[in-house]
Amino acid sequence: EKLRNLLSSFSIVCLVIHNHPLQYNCHNTHPAHQLLIRTMSTPQNVLDAISKLDSADQATIQKYIDELKSKAPEEEIEIEPESETVPADPLEDEQEQTDDQPMYESGEDYDTATTYKMEAADLKSAGDYTTALEKYNLAITSAPPSALLLANRADTLFRLENFQAAVTDCNAALEKNPDSAKALRIRGKAYKALKMYEQARADLSAAQTIDYDDGAAEDLKFVTDEVKEMEKDKVEKRLHEEDKLRKRAAEIKEAQEEARREEEERRAAEAESEGMGGMPGM
Repeated sequence: EKLRNLLSSFSIVCLVIHNHPLQYNCHNTHPAHQLLIRTMSTPQNVLDAISKLDSADQATIQKYIDELKSKAPEEEIEIEPESETVPADPLEDEQEQTDDQPMYESGEDYDTATTYKMEAADLKSAGDYTTALEKYNLAITSAPPSALLLANRADTLFRLENFQAAVTDCNAALEKNPDSAKALRIRGKAYKALKMYEQARADLSAAQTIDYDDGAAEDLKFVTDEVKEMEKDKVEKRLHEEDKLRKRAAEIKEAQEEARREEEERRAAEAESEGMGGMPGM
């Protein structure tokens, strides 16, 4: 028993040093012993401790270890990997919010839908966008929504900074009415907030063609400047790559010319050497 306690102490030290967060289930064997059994090798610090014992004690401990190994079930210990923290993607978060927005499924209670629309409009005008969104949701689920109703909810979502959800509602509105200036304008502003400047420019430009708006004009100017800057960067990058290719081509051509000159010089030297070797008296 004394030797078993000694081995247990050594095993526990090994368990702490190696920091194995394992779970054990091997009959009634001590968990610390399971580390030695399952790994099928004795840690060096335990071997060092055992080596300091006399030969009789060493033999006893080794026999005990062998007995434990022979009784251990042949099961693999599954070590769960540590979970890694993945940075949140803001666009994915916005997409998750989109799923929370109810859409029309069935029913034709237009009177109720109209009541909710009016309440939502008043709340939005008062700046209570959260409650306005709830009313818009009720209006949309009460009866088939119009493109304008979807655009109005998109506007509310935009003001709540749920930009991806606003884009989703605008997409639905434009399916009903491709010429909805409001849906195009709100989607363009949402794209601008999401830094999708090329899409924003396309939508805002189309909206301005249908129905001019001073505020949208400022947004259009901003995204147009951003797109120009992006295109400028693309052009500069393309020119830089082309310049690298030209330089590389010039280097290859120069290397080829150098190799050709060296070959001509070598052949000339060989010819001269052969000519001198064939002269009389040589």
